[in-house]
Amino acid sequence: MYSSAPSKSAVLLLTLAAFATVTVSSCRTQSGGTDTFIPTAPDWSDKAAWYISEPAAAPEADIFYILPTCVWDWTAEDGQLCRYSDYSRTDHIEAFLPSVELAEDIFARGQYGFYCPYYRQITLNVWMDGEAAVEELFPLSMEDVSEAFDYYLEHYNNGKPFVLAGFSQGGKAVVELVKHLPAEAYERMAAAYAIGYRISDEELAQYPQLLPATDSTGTGTIICYNSVAAPEAACGVLSPTDVCINPVNWTTDATPAVLNDSVTVTVDTVSHLLIVDGLDPEHYYAPSLASTFPLGNYHLQELTLYQEHLRRNTALRLYYFEK
Repeated sequence: MYSSAPSKSAVLLLTLAAFATVTVSSCRTQSGGTDTFIPTAPDWSDKAAWYISEPAAAPEADIFYILPTCVWDWTAEDGQLCRYSDYSRTDHIEAFLPSVELAEDIFARGQYGFYCPYYRQITLNVWMDGEAAVEELFPLSMEDVSEAFDYYLEHYNNGKPFVLAGFSQGGKAVVELVKHLPAEAYERMAAAYAIGYRISDEELAQYPQLLPATDSTGTGTIICYNSVAAPEAACGVLSPTDVCINPVNWTTDATPAVLNDSVTVTVDTVSHLLIVDGLDPEHYYAPSLASTFPLGNYHLQELTLYQEHLRRNTALRLYYFEK
């Protein structure tokens, strides 16, 4: 069996799982109901609300990256619950950094402008509560992402091609962004990576800008996949899905791809999941997250398993976009 040291993203979520789910701290708030606080909306003109990395030489393209879920529920000083992250909290920024630095290394690698907004993401507890809780609370997160993207277009993009990328909760936000991109922005979108989330046939029919990638070079397309040892290990709030591409050989059929000497990756064309054979499921299993990520689910490794393939593919799609 193939095994490796835990990745940055795995270390982050496994560390979260080891902590108590409630942290006593202060919370900048607006009215959030009788039982919960909602952190103040980010000010996108405040550089502290962003992780930004810009090459010394003017980049020819940008990456707009949307973070995955990185924090737990936490408690304000008056005892009320917060179910969103707050970028004014040092511990939340520290929780974001492993994921954002990994994504910067994969998608931008010092060649492109990299812009990641610290939006008010819903907590891991919300995802563990199930679909209804996610759909109730995520609209506020999506409002932040949309406003941050608008600010990015107006103040940072300067008419350049861009790639949208997001993982997990960030993948959900990428899907929603692409659905509603203005035509002039969509024309500059080289690709969208909605990794570790789902897209349905109904969404494809309703939103023609959701154009699934079918190869390694198509532009204006969306890349989506979810990795498991077997279909039974799918995550309930991230499935079912009707879109999947193999990030190793960039096909959508059942042609297996060799990830390394002992691991193969194959699209299951029935479940539209990515079947990874040769890993030790126990090595990537977090019992405290089992209700969301059962044994054999490789959600926490979606970026690191394929990071070299994603790195090369980002550059390739931008190359073909600019031809």
